[in-house]
Amino acid sequence: MKNILSRVLVLGIILISSGCESYLDVNENPNQSTSVPNELIIKGMQLADVQLQLGHTMRISQLWTGQLKGLGNLYKNLYVYNIAPEETNGDWSFVYHGIVTQNRIIQTDSEDNLIKGIGNIIEAHAIGTMAALFGDIPYSKYGTPDPEFDSQAEVFSQVQALLDAAIVQLSSVTATRVLSQDLLVGKNAAAWTQVAHTLKARFYLMTKNYQAAYTEALDGVSTDVNNMSYAKGFSGYGSTLENSNLYYIVLDGSRGGDFSSADTFVQGLLDPAGSSSRNHAKTDESRRRDYLKVSIDERASTRITGQNVKMPMVSNVENLLILAESSARLGQFNTALGHLNGLRTYLNSGKGFVGSATLTAKYSAFVAADFEAGGIENASGLSADKALLREILEERYVSLFGTHLPFFDFARVSKTDPDIALAISPTSGGQHAQRFPIAQNEINGNANAPSPIPSIFDPTPVNK
Repeated sequence: MKNILSRVLVLGIILISSGCESYLDVNENPNQSTSVPNELIIKGMQLADVQLQLGHTMRISQLWTGQLKGLGNLYKNLYVYNIAPEETNGDWSFVYHGIVTQNRIIQTDSEDNLIKGIGNIIEAHAIGTMAALFGDIPYSKYGTPDPEFDSQAEVFSQVQALLDAAIVQLSSVTATRVLSQDLLVGKNAAAWTQVAHTLKARFYLMTKNYQAAYTEALDGVSTDVNNMSYAKGFSGYGSTLENSNLYYIVLDGSRGGDFSSADTFVQGLLDPAGSSSRNHAKTDESRRRDYLKVSIDERASTRITGQNVKMPMVSNVENLLILAESSARLGQFNTALGHLNGLRTYLNSGKGFVGSATLTAKYSAFVAADFEAGGIENASGLSADKALLREILEERYVSLFGTHLPFFDFARVSKTDPDIALAISPTSGGQHAQRFPIAQNEINGNANAPSPIPSIFDPTPVNK
């Protein structure tokens, strides 16, 4: 593991990499001692988390799950699983130097439980994502020479404990105390507490603890107002190229023509005329299909690539779908159907996406008969329980576009539940990628890095 960088240098790296120089005024003289306020450290941590959750590896995960196609240069190679360990160096640096190291400073130096609680949530969000991406990672021994890798299960357990600590910290914060510099959530303890519960539910779902996932989601994000979204708290978002939607920035650059959503599995799934369409008498995805178009020629304010379109990382939509899936996994058909219909009511109200106003969208409520053999959601003759679960997973695949979650879901389900997994073909050969490669810098710098290094085709332990 590389030596810990100074807090000032880390914040500078975060800003340069994220293109958000206007957020902070960082001293550029490395020889001059500088004290950085904890609120600005939190802002830097938030930007580092954005890079992990919405940046390069997220787009690679879309290449591997039928949501984007690689057309040229680097993305063409990544599309067919030709990925070098150097591709994840940035994420490991953002997480360990830009988040974990900085949060240790906050937990030691700050007496403000709002800042401390938010810091712990950001760290848990990042470390939980790292465990899902890479499997075993260094965590409990981070900061020591050659830290050992904790098992994936141990890391998820530590993440749950960190979120519990954050919830306790936030419970002591008064309603009038707000974080004015908050870029991601609602500036207040109540909103961040809901985010913490949804993250707990997310990671319990990944580890197949469905009862715990359901219980936590009951206290999770319950309204879009409390979503965790990139640049939610930045009034200048979209006013310059550097401070814009991350899809927009990449498409505007030298790699703008290197990837696209055209002719992908997800576009076919949403196409009313497609052979694999999910459209029927109760579902019209025409407008959402337009919203989820990603290409250099199709950036628009009504699409996910719009310059000022915010990108959810933890949301009310995800929380509803956790409630739906976990209750379905527990055999509670009617409860699961109710949560799924709750999401469809939300979508039918026009929330969740924009898309062209000339196109239609419809999400009528399902009834139990729709999932019986021969129903509109069960042409293949599955049990009603399986058919409902398949629809929930399919909805997650579409609704959570723009996050790692469709990749995590496919890795989670394709081996254990192939009868309800999406029929996404490998982009090359006969195997799907199941994880990301450990960073080259970690392999080179940590004598305790695993040997042999796991292949991207090896399922992580929780998915075996």
